[in-house]
Amino acid sequence: MKTKCARARVSVGALLLFSVCVLNAETTINLHELASITDESEDSRSKLMGLPLGFHRIEPRSSSTNRILIAIHDDHSLGFEWVLPLQTMDDEFTDSFFVRWNPSECPNTSHTEVRKQLSSLLESNDSIAQVTLIGHGLGGVYLSQFARDWKSLVPIDVHVVAAPLRGTVGVFEEKECGEILPKRIPPTIRFFQWRVAPSQNNPVKELSEDPQVVDLEGSLVISLPKMIAGELVDQNHALTVVATRVRAQRLEALEQSTPIDANP
Repeated sequence: MKTKCARARVSVGALLLFSVCVLNAETTINLHELASITDESEDSRSKLMGLPLGFHRIEPRSSSTNRILIAIHDDHSLGFEWVLPLQTMDDEFTDSFFVRWNPSECPNTSHTEVRKQLSSLLESNDSIAQVTLIGHGLGGVYLSQFARDWKSLVPIDVHVVAAPLRGTVGVFEEKECGEILPKRIPPTIRFFQWRVAPSQNNPVKELSEDPQVVDLEGSLVISLPKMIAGELVDQNHALTVVATRVRAQRLEALEQSTPIDANP
């Protein structure tokens, strides 16, 4: 396995193999030891963004897991915006993962392998009853295409936050990345669109049309206000808002010991 991991640095295809090595090894990052703010005297990127491309466990394995939490970053992410939201949503029954991908490439260059690894996790642990996926910005585009091709009886919650789902032409290096939105949303998927006010969303505020706005039958749209508790809800702060609501929903479901079926 060490030989395979060394060779994984040679090509993009081998990077996917490297991600498998990382997934099966002990985690090199503990989510709850990460700092949530930058320190100008240190590297300007969080350790999350220092991970190689692939699907990474970011905390020690839980002994009683019933949920998997997966985060997918935006382009130009520094990683710090994820730390507090992930720490908020994580709990003793959750195993958390982080997807490092190249936002200049079409999502389907890596999410096929991520789906395989997630499927393997589900097959190896039949106690997992819920999967929660959060995609931020272009990470939401990635997640939308991921959900389009997902086939599993395990319920998943898909949260896309400030995501330009309307189209990808000119966003990625390839001119066309194929279909992004799911053709239909099956009963096992709950799809939430968390939209940030255009005036607070730097990538879209100068555009004539808001690329967050798409018609996806069966999805739930939540338009976040410009301010909450006196704080502007910009693209990054939206992650914290969403995490707080997901956490509240999770606690309610655990207290009731019933399947998660209430709107956030």
